Amino acid sequence: MKKLLLINSVLLTLCLIVGICILNKDDSEILTSNNPVTNNKNNALTMMLETDVDSNEYEVATSNEWPTEGYIFNAEMSACERGGTLSWDSENNRVLMATSSADKCYVYFDRYTAVRITNVTTSNITNNSITLTVEAETGENPIATYYFSNNDGLSYEESTNNTYTFNNLETGTEYNFQVYAVDTNGISSNIYSLSESTLELTLADICSGKSFAECIKTEVYTGDGNEGLYYHDGSGSYTNANQEAGDNSYRYAGANPNNYVCFGSDAATCPNDNLYRIIGVFGENVKLIKHEYGTTTQLGTNGAYYNTYAGLGWNASYYKGTTSTSSIGVYYWNNSTNNNTWGQSNLNTVNLNTNYINYLNNQNAKWNEMIETTTWKVGGGHYNYLMYGTPKTAYNYELGSSSSSTTYSAKIGMMYVSDYYYAASPTYWSYAGFSSSGASYDYRAATGSNWMYMGLGEWTISSRSDVTATAFFVTDEGFVGNGHVIDGFTGIVVRPTFYLKSSVTITSGDGSQTNPFRIA
Repeated sequence: MKKLLLINSVLLTLCLIVGICILNKDDSEILTSNNPVTNNKNNALTMMLETDVDSNEYEVATSNEWPTEGYIFNAEMSACERGGTLSWDSENNRVLMATSSADKCYVYFDRYTAVRITNVTTSNITNNSITLTVEAETGENPIATYYFSNNDGLSYEESTNNTYTFNNLETGTEYNFQVYAVDTNGISSNIYSLSESTLELTLADICSGKSFAECIKTEVYTGDGNEGLYYHDGSGSYTNANQEAGDNSYRYAGANPNNYVCFGSDAATCPNDNLYRIIGVFGENVKLIKHEYGTTTQLGTNGAYYNTYAGLGWNASYYKGTTSTSSIGVYYWNNSTNNNTWGQSNLNTVNLNTNYINYLNNQNAKWNEMIETTTWKVGGGHYNYLMYGTPKTAYNYELGSSSSSTTYSAKIGMMYVSDYYYAASPTYWSYAGFSSSGASYDYRAATGSNWMYMGLGEWTISSRSDVTATAFFVTDEGFVGNGHVIDGFTGIVVRPTFYLKSSVTITSGDGSQTNPFRIA
């Protein structure tokens, strides 16, 4: 019977023609060619190799090394002249000889085409499983069994299938796999080795069973500044932590944190027009703002519509977006009653809470259903506080303890002045929105460290409380200014802003622009 010889090249010391044996006087032990020694008592081995498959013709080997592949030990023909016995140690890849006296032995190896593993691929990789698929060339006999190891060959799993899945693996761990096959004649193939790692748990995996808001608060937030998140509890230990809003919100700040959300589209690649960004988490609600400015397709050309940005011919040298300025709509804050009462603004009632809602419903009604109807604080504040003040001062008079009690209930609004301030790196939270001392002293200095700044003049939802027809906006240069709701300043664009319902969950994504959070 033929048995497989799987060996690395093992040097034989020639004795007579080929090889040397170890004489065992106790008639019980073996010959090993792993540690050749000088011929003792004329014990000798001659190695005979078959010339071709099934030729039954043999010739004396000219090499002093065991054949490395394509041969198997022929136990029936291998023999000794004086009673010694020969066998093949497949575990250690060596010839064994048992003898009690000097002997001369002949070791025969037959040509044999064994199974050869040509490739092993991995698929269906998760955080705790990896599937292996074997490609092999069969030899003289078909494959009977496959053997799979995930611990570098320390142990193997058997299968009659060329595909095997390892389950219950460690998350984010590299495994060293080994695979071989055995044919119906009991002959083993080569061992194929490869390495592969399980996936790290995604945020969606970690946050399974949690709301989107809770996920951000408990899993994304790991300390102030990490992932660009800051917890505004009033007790931070970082620079300007004393300027926190103190409302227990979690707000994204800095140049470009991973706070992107794909909203309004289920496409595999999120269209730019459906990218939104998380302002923060307020209570149990995530607050979003459109990444780029609203277009006439979304907000309409009625209501408070004035023109497109390109149609006005205004300088767009500060613009950081990619949406064509010929499609970005320019709107009055209110052109219906010429006052700064948000509840009477047709930018509010027509463009944001009618046209934009209809736009979302036309995409898919589910997007509109994810938005919470919110009680917006719309009393505004004095320009000394909201425009010339620091973020904490602005927040206090806009939304905090010193704010107006005037509210308006609706789904869609715009950013607050303090939202814009707190989107900058904390370094700038001691700066004023605008300072007559120059750009180095106000939020013009923060444009490179404020993800919310996009470079065009943009309305906020907050009005001036000391006059009746003026509202605040962010200028194209980055400071906070104020303008008449219908005339005096044109070229003011809009970004829809809203709160998600507390029931919204995360389904995938890491928050980057290329892999934004997906929600349901």
